[in-house]
Amino acid sequence: MREEKPYQYWLHNVPGAGNRTIEKIIEEFGSAKQAYLAGADALRPLIRGKGKEKIDSFIKSWDIERKYEELKQKKIFFISREDACYPFRLKKLENPPYALYCFGSLPKEQIPSAAVIGARECSEYGNYMARAFAGKLAKAGVAVISGMARGIDGIAQQAALEAGGKTYAVLGSGVDICYPRSNKKLYQEILETGGGILSIFPPGTQPVKGQFPERNRIVAGLSDLILVVEARLKSGTWITVDMALEQGKNVYAVPGRLTDRLSDGCNFLIRQGAEIALTPEDILAEFALLQNRKGMESKSIKSKNRESGDRVQMQILGLLDAYPKSVDEIFAAIRKKGTDMELSELFERLIHLCIEKKAKQTGGSYFSKICDSGTME
Repeated sequence: MREEKPYQYWLHNVPGAGNRTIEKIIEEFGSAKQAYLAGADALRPLIRGKGKEKIDSFIKSWDIERKYEELKQKKIFFISREDACYPFRLKKLENPPYALYCFGSLPKEQIPSAAVIGARECSEYGNYMARAFAGKLAKAGVAVISGMARGIDGIAQQAALEAGGKTYAVLGSGVDICYPRSNKKLYQEILETGGGILSIFPPGTQPVKGQFPERNRIVAGLSDLILVVEARLKSGTWITVDMALEQGKNVYAVPGRLTDRLSDGCNFLIRQGAEIALTPEDILAEFALLQNRKGMESKSIKSKNRESGDRVQMQILGLLDAYPKSVDEIFAAIRKKGTDMELSELFERLIHLCIEKKAKQTGGSYFSKICDSGTME
């Protein structure tokens, strides 16, 4: 596979070769290396448009080993669909990209991820909400995915970093090109804090308008759910929302004033059936439910249950009563008792109690105990 890598990188740069064309080439020749060895005349019938005219000069000018070595020297990872580390979330797409370029690190498969997106020209309200939601999600261990654009995208990613969390930017350019330039500091901080800059476009690719819809599809693909903080009725945000709905992802929207045109998109989404996001806890509750639907119990819960049985679970249940309590109130109480856990773990445990019919959830962030009939406990 290592020997094949430079050829896969070459194939992904062949002029006029998109995902479908690359699939046909590999199907025809068996591998990227065999396609390269077959030469321009053999490849030309499979290539579309102006790529047919460019294939001869491209093959002659592309030094396989030197080009791949240059990529490695830039510390940019080239990840093809054949690699074990290729994101599983992207593999599930109808037409997964043949390759992904990564500067930094990839989102971890076992960590929940949320796309936080919205208007470039956002209001103070949008700024506040983006920071509040992204910061709380990141602090609870959720990876924040976005496009590093001006406005809501960049604000949410900056808030995630300030909360000590991880964020990943998907660009509509090469990973070596910071776009927009105004987010250069954010670009560097993402890399310095263990996050990643990702793109399906080769290094050196300049940002072009036609590339952003595909960028948005990858943002949706890498995320477990989408949160729209603020958006007009007609905006690029809708492309990501449409992509997410096609992928079967849940979409959340932060409501806004009816007279505010920047909130028209969110309010319309809610009217159309999107989930309403009133607090970050609404999103965290969704993640807990998603994990239970998949039968995926977190490692932290498994290890703690092995060590102490149901002690922690019973401790949480003991903090509940018939009157609903907010998650923040329960979290403060459990920490006061000296139990060390993250907010996301508390949510998982509360959801488990609901499934066991020992507790019930009121809205996104309030829980109460289900009392036995005939008792007032």
